Amino acid sequence: MSTSGQEKRVGGVIVKNWGGVPSPPVRTFSERARTTRAAWERFAAGDDDVRDVPAVILLSWQRSRDLYGVDPLNAAPPRAGGTAGASTTSLLHAGVVAQLGGVAAAIAAGTDGSLTTVTDGSGRILGSWGDADTRRRAEDVSLAPLYTWSESRTGTNGLGTSLGMPYPVSVRGPEHWRAALHDWTCHGISVSDAVTGRPLAAVNVSFWRSVCGAPDGMERAVTSIRALLREEAVREGRALLADFVAAADRATTHEAVVVADVAGNVVAANQYAHDLGGHLPSVPAVEPTPRRRFLSVELREIAAIAAAHATSDPSWTAVFRVGLLREQMAFAVRPVHLDGGFIGILLVSAVDADGPRLAGGIAQTGGADIPVRVVGIHERQLIILSPHEIRYAAADRHVVWLITDRGRVRAADHGIDNIERALGSSGFLRVHRSYLVNLHRIREVGQGISKGTLTVSTQHHGYEAIPVARRHMPRLRAALGI
Repeated sequence: MSTSGQEKRVGGVIVKNWGGVPSPPVRTFSERARTTRAAWERFAAGDDDVRDVPAVILLSWQRSRDLYGVDPLNAAPPRAGGTAGASTTSLLHAGVVAQLGGVAAAIAAGTDGSLTTVTDGSGRILGSWGDADTRRRAEDVSLAPLYTWSESRTGTNGLGTSLGMPYPVSVRGPEHWRAALHDWTCHGISVSDAVTGRPLAAVNVSFWRSVCGAPDGMERAVTSIRALLREEAVREGRALLADFVAAADRATTHEAVVVADVAGNVVAANQYAHDLGGHLPSVPAVEPTPRRRFLSVELREIAAIAAAHATSDPSWTAVFRVGLLREQMAFAVRPVHLDGGFIGILLVSAVDADGPRLAGGIAQTGGADIPVRVVGIHERQLIILSPHEIRYAAADRHVVWLITDRGRVRAADHGIDNIERALGSSGFLRVHRSYLVNLHRIREVGQGISKGTLTVSTQHHGYEAIPVARRHMPRLRAALGI
């Protein structure tokens, strides 16, 4: 049956013809949906060997099935608790949600048959826009305000799966983990804090029984909001640098001075700190993205402690022993503020390290060594993880997911190389460019899909197969004694 003067349908394939030269065949949505639905059925039944599914969707299916245990046939999202907007931590972050609300309303007004939603960083829908018929259909599957659509609660969906991702996520038809959503196409994109990487909000555009792409203005609008957050992060970086310069000028030649942001990223360090070694910026890292290369999990934990105290006592200070440099050193720590808000910590090496004490003669406090910890983010909360709790880490571009005894947690720092540096001394081994495994938790070693390859599993069931790259096999075999 002809569809136009320049294209025709042959079987279930549309063949376009430009100047008599046929273009490559393009599958129709129904064919793609049938293929994806068949893959979804096999995967939901426990079969890992599926084809024709985008990698981002397959990874999300694996998390939904194996880590979260979401029932694809009966997984209605939970109603959200608390007050809408409660996850925003500043006027700036509240402004992000408000701006996305304006974007969503504009998209809904200019896009027929769409439902546009805005969520906070936990996946809680704060508002929705669309025509009455589309909204009614959406309410039938709980795609409506007062419901939480995080991936951990609802499985693969455009809204929840996009949270924390640096790129848009589209989930079409049976790519959704919930069977009830297989008639929907959803396009989600999120906005995260430029310093911590914590998701702040997301906007999602959904279509019922349609393969419409994401509206063009959606990504442009989010890009402009991200730019504003970056500008604010740079302003905070400059304020941290100014505080550092003043402290460095006062310091003696044998005092190390370091300043870090709220995420534990080092912004600047003086010459004496560099002389003592450590992974420190050679020039001040005012921009937030380069700053992430100088992450310290210890400093992130100290910053969280400082933030909790600084809220009630802006003059709070304490002494901590930190392994930031070549060896453990005692540092006097105080919070840094900008416009009344906590933006980071300043550390000056303490000359008298015999006992924990607070600077300025304030009452004493604990200053014990801080053990190795990794910070994760789950449901807008910081999760402090011990190495033994983490089974393995998996990278999805520069976002790292920690597979833990508490479930799947997004690492607060970016890049699996940073996670490897933090956990390398705790029995973790890099087995693939995208995987880092806790050797103490390996339970099975199996044959990979290709001959001569290996997989490892940290569980006793057959769902998990962590690939081992060939070049990492000798180290793994030596570590396991096989």
